[in-house]
Amino acid sequence: MTRRRHWFVWAFVAYAVIIAVVSFALVNLYTASRDRLDQAMGERLLAVAVSLATTTDGDLIQQHSDDNSAQAYLDILEADFIRLSQQQDLAEISVMHPDGTVLFSTDRSLEKGQPNDFWELDPGAVGSALAGVPASTQLYLNQGNYQKSAHAPVSIFDVEFDAEFVVAVITVSGNAKFFDSLAQLKNGALLTGAAVLLILILMGVFLYRINRSFESYQESIHRQENLAAMGRMTAGIAHEIRNPLSIIRGAGQHLQRVLADGGIDDPVADFIPEEVDRLDHILTGYLSFGAQKENPSEPFDLSQCLRRSESMIHAEMQQTGVNVLLPDVMNPVVVLGDPLRLQQVILNLLINARDAMPDGGDIQMNLVCEGSRAVVSIADGGTGLAGIDPSHLFEPFWTNKEKGSGLGLAMSRRIIENMDGSLTLTDRPEGSGALAEINLPVHGEGS
Repeated sequence: MTRRRHWFVWAFVAYAVIIAVVSFALVNLYTASRDRLDQAMGERLLAVAVSLATTTDGDLIQQHSDDNSAQAYLDILEADFIRLSQQQDLAEISVMHPDGTVLFSTDRSLEKGQPNDFWELDPGAVGSALAGVPASTQLYLNQGNYQKSAHAPVSIFDVEFDAEFVVAVITVSGNAKFFDSLAQLKNGALLTGAAVLLILILMGVFLYRINRSFESYQESIHRQENLAAMGRMTAGIAHEIRNPLSIIRGAGQHLQRVLADGGIDDPVADFIPEEVDRLDHILTGYLSFGAQKENPSEPFDLSQCLRRSESMIHAEMQQTGVNVLLPDVMNPVVVLGDPLRLQQVILNLLINARDAMPDGGDIQMNLVCEGSRAVVSIADGGTGLAGIDPSHLFEPFWTNKEKGSGLGLAMSRRIIENMDGSLTLTDRPEGSGALAEINLPVHGEGS
């Protein structure tokens, strides 16, 4: 879990760095392109404005209101400017009076004698032109469109004052279509950034799934190694265990005959060969734990298996101050499987519950039917799982007990799964302690 959390942190940092670098590069690309376009457009517009201002007769413009020939000159000049505006693909060419009113313009929305509101957008460049120095405006947005203009003064020389006076200003504005590439560049940068982000997300999902698959593969290899180790261990000691088991079983059967000959009927003597058989079943289960072998199955009464398991461990539980509580009445519930191996599971869960209550207490066992499933519950009043991941508890050789082997719960789950059931272990929702639940399919008519 810690390794996965570190993987997420480093992946997030790497993604953040990549996104920051890409965003910085795209912003720089857009800014540099915009500035270069602004400069090129400014130089072009300024060159046109200066050229027109140089060839324009300032004296006739100054006399336009009093001299018919001067007015005729303005009409010819306007026609030339209209033709030039169309040839150069310009938005407008206007001749402005120094007071800001229009003398004439190729833009029909600007009528003669009206003030030019566009002058207010960049008073710096206009002021420079009125002072006799050509200048271009900054690139700016107006109603969603980029605009840029250049202003050049039309001057006359006054002999009396021995100075030049500005009698008009020629304003040349660029066509908004010229700046469409800026909008396209901006949209392209946004689309590129979105594409990079999408690719990173898809790559992250892909890498995450690969990482999860790799972890699952490692866990599978780890489980197989544990099973192999368990197989080697049990195979080595199986022969040594079975020999004394055979001797104990023979001694138990001899004791039964001796008691029977003496007229003594002691059910405890019956436990000896039965428990030897159960131990042999357990040993066989351990030997087959790492192999996919089918176990013998038969119908049996689950409620009777629970009562027998409780009776076998009753005295041992009493010695530690633990009471195993069973319902007074349990209806027969028939399941399919190996009763001895299921009894092994019940005993293992009861022992775990007892170990979780060193000061004694009650263990509540119950059996209910939920549709076609039978559910056995074993609830204790101990310390619960104490924050341990339940999946770890069922791993072979994993244990939090000093003297535990880490095989009990792993074997128990395998036995229940071989009966097409499930075994879960959780904290009790209503209070302290743990809750083990065995879920098995009911066989035949059921209860």
